[in-house]
Amino acid sequence: MKAVLLSKQGIHPMPSSRRMGAWLQIDGSLSARIASVSGRLTVRVLRQGPVRLQPAEAERLRCPAGAAAHGREVILLADGVPVVYARSVLQAVHARGTWKAIRGLGNRALADLLFGLPAAQRSSFEFARFAPGSGIAATVHRRWRDATGGEWGRREVWARCSVFTRRGAPLLVTECFAPAIAAFDAPQRARAVPWRAPGRLASSGQP
Repeated sequence: MKAVLLSKQGIHPMPSSRRMGAWLQIDGSLSARIASVSGRLTVRVLRQGPVRLQPAEAERLRCPAGAAAHGREVILLADGVPVVYARSVLQAVHARGTWKAIRGLGNRALADLLFGLPAAQRSSFEFARFAPGSGIAATVHRRWRDATGGEWGRREVWARCSVFTRRGAPLLVTECFAPAIAAFDAPQRARAVPWRAPGRLASSGQP
């Protein structure tokens, strides 16, 4: 699969669903927050291993687009209901060094690693609404259908990304929130996060 990227296409100030807006702005461990309101969190690993970085991903990782990279794609399920599709990418050299533990996560949540390392720092969130007619939304819908056997639920796709940096090694996490997550109340008032269009992002409709 090609990368799911945040782009300037279809940026919107806030989603119409207040619950969706609250979930998008949740800080800390997303998987822990989902577990706290659903009772059971399941991580389904779709694939893990070598990936090709897209320009916007390479920009955030501060490396050439053709650099060897390691990726992990998962779906988070709340009480058996798929609610989030996530893709994490980093340079292959860091997957063998600073972030080598990511290769042994198995079906554990990535947050178990990210928030268990005091030296890891997280960037501010960037947010995007992928419009129904965009290639990125179509790709997410297709990946979701192939992995779950069900439909995304809406034509648009809301997503966010952030970079975790540890010992100078960046790891990019992109999270796409399925409409089904709005069935669950956000566990607590989310920290206010300014919504802004990401700068210098890939403008192509094809992810």
